Amino acid sequence: MTVGDVYRYIDSFAPFNTQDSFDNSGLLVGSMDATVTKIAVCLDITRKVAEEAALRGAELIVSHHPLIFHKLSAIEIHNPINILIKNGISAICAHTNLDISKNGISDMMLELLELKGEAKVLEPIHKDGSGYGRIVELDFVADASSLAAICKTAFRCSMVRYYDSGRIIKTVGVCSGAGGSEEDVANAAKMGCDALITGDVKHSGFIEALNRGITLIDAGHFHTENIICGKIAADIEADLGIEAFIAENSVDIVKYC
Repeated sequence: MTVGDVYRYIDSFAPFNTQDSFDNSGLLVGSMDATVTKIAVCLDITRKVAEEAALRGAELIVSHHPLIFHKLSAIEIHNPINILIKNGISAICAHTNLDISKNGISDMMLELLELKGEAKVLEPIHKDGSGYGRIVELDFVADASSLAAICKTAFRCSMVRYYDSGRIIKTVGVCSGAGGSEEDVANAAKMGCDALITGDVKHSGFIEALNRGITLIDAGHFHTENIICGKIAADIEADLGIEAFIAENSVDIVKYC
């Protein structure tokens, strides 16, 4: 098995050429020809994750968030890239291509929330209609507090933040990661959502929700996206027959009180 084999496998269900224009998904460190016998899976390639991968003998890390996102002017000693290169570890990052793919993170959010029914795309970005998030009609009646409680359980959050519009909720939009900007909230309202479930909501996003009369639930960037790691690791092992583990250091590093 090579890094290229794993790359082509991921490309088969989350094509890298579908990533958003601002993104940097793909093979970011290493070689397509490198041999792989063990894979670490994580949300972010932190220094601790890179060290763990080296200690556990992984030759490849598959992450959701790109290790290299902005232009690099220097690679300092604490940068995980140093650890990867030193230990001959490659890195494949599947970011927005995995966000928008069928059965990707958005669809997994719906599955964990047990929100069934025909889903449509919340924010199309490609001509074929694919894009970020999903919208679904509930088969039950919910209010803000009950839906927030469902999110807390489904995504194993320590806490959730939410704005309660006071409306009965029948149409729900979900968008993993950072989907709570003013523009995102406005789009969800225009698409007919009574509520939007996402992460990384700033103060201005909550104000937009108030002004638009839409319930807004912030279940956290980490918790709405970390859900994909277990699926990736399990699918790699089942389909490629190679050991894949979720890095123990792929955790929410923020503490709550």
